[in-house]
Amino acid sequence: MTDSLPTTQNTKLKIGAKWDDEVVSDVCAWITKMTGDSLAHGDQDEFAKSLKTGTTLCKLANAIQPGVIKKPHLNPGKMGFKMMENIGWFVNFIKSYGVQEEYIFVTVDLYEKRNVWGVVLALRALKDKVAEKSG
Repeated sequence: MTDSLPTTQNTKLKIGAKWDDEVVSDVCAWITKMTGDSLAHGDQDEFAKSLKTGTTLCKLANAIQPGVIKKPHLNPGKMGFKMMENIGWFVNFIKSYGVQEEYIFVTVDLYEKRNVWGVVLALRALKDKVAEKSG
């Protein structure tokens, strides 16, 4: 079992948390290991910018469950609707994969940087769920 965040702590962190470099570094290292994509994570803006297109998130979902996102937009350019569609597909994936509802974020949390810390916690919860399912 991994060192997952307890539910009450997660809820508290989601509401008014400060950026935790250790948690973010752990999540970024895991994403890089799973996808080969390197993420900037010095602060919330850099982290959000690294994931904003949704491409890395789709790669992550497909690394965990091959083919789960059938046709991700791998080069969305500046087309916001394609980026948001990628993020939305990822959110649907983490729901179906079994990540607890309280960890689920909405597309604008990442795309408009409304709750970047919530995105970090969702990714941490996904990492924990993957570890749990792999035994």
